[in-house]
Amino acid sequence: MKRFFSFATAILAVTAICNAQVAGYKINGTATGKDGSTIYLSNLNNRSVIDSAVVANNSFSFSSQQQLSEPEVLRVSLGRTNVNIIIENGTTANVSLDAPTSVSDNGGYNDKLAAMLIKANDKSMEMRQTYGVMVQSGASQQELEDFVSKKQNELLGIYHQTLNENKENIMGGYILAMLAPGYENIDELKTLCAEVKYANKFELIREQIKVLENISKTSEGRMFSDFSGTNIDGTAAKLSDYVGKGKYVLVDFWASWCGPCRREIPNLMELQNKYGGDKFTVLGVNVWDKEPEFKKALASENINYPQLYASHNTDATTLYGIKGIPQIILFAPDGTIVQRDLRGEEMKALVAEKMAQ
Repeated sequence: MKRFFSFATAILAVTAICNAQVAGYKINGTATGKDGSTIYLSNLNNRSVIDSAVVANNSFSFSSQQQLSEPEVLRVSLGRTNVNIIIENGTTANVSLDAPTSVSDNGGYNDKLAAMLIKANDKSMEMRQTYGVMVQSGASQQELEDFVSKKQNELLGIYHQTLNENKENIMGGYILAMLAPGYENIDELKTLCAEVKYANKFELIREQIKVLENISKTSEGRMFSDFSGTNIDGTAAKLSDYVGKGKYVLVDFWASWCGPCRREIPNLMELQNKYGGDKFTVLGVNVWDKEPEFKKALASENINYPQLYASHNTDATTLYGIKGIPQIILFAPDGTIVQRDLRGEEMKALVAEKMAQ
């Protein structure tokens, strides 16, 4: 028994030495027809550039001998092509920018991730094909919606199954970061974050929690949050110049390039024409836009209600947890929020109800 113990101790010692020597990582890549182009390697979480390489003979590589204190997710970028790679000490990953989902690492996290993505892609293709057949066969709108809802849940199930199997490693944190923007319940997301070891590492997760916190702060019954902008003539203005002044204000966060935003403008103009005055007004808040394009849209649409240009101020969307537009919110005369996410006929009915009171 003593000799066995000594032998086992020696094996553990050798293993420890070998593990100590396995540090850093290596990434081998191909980019067909991109010779002379610069490839950038950055950290997905803090978005800092770590390294760069020039493509030669359709290939490139990155390597580091530095010991990683913890696993990382790195991003390889060429123009608009981005590939994320899970890296830990000793990882050797192979990636093709010709097929961005093909990252392999000899049975490591990237191979497991690729397998999940292939399974999810197959499920998406199946859903699209069946949906097309249903449309051609005359399925009702309700049947189509029920089918899509069922298949989307199955698709999410693929991600969640892999997440549940990897809560204790970096892959679980990365998958949660992929899923985080789809969460609407902050308590559900925070509970899951507490279960996933590397959740706090990912900026995407932190950003979504902040968005949901801001949505909660600007939900129905809450007082408005103020932000600054400019009037059409360029003079300084604030949301508080309009909201909380004794009338209902229907605030439309929009941009000139946004098709759904433009389609709501006739509805907003109709409401302004019908109710605009001492009790009600529509206010447009232009975000994520360029001022010349904003003013061009005002002229082409003949918009007849006041505007607050706030595209230079991220507070306008951040404070209200807005990640997509149009976002139309009705504010009460005292400045409290009546309802968010208004569109079309529902919006018209709500305004008509308030004007009848």
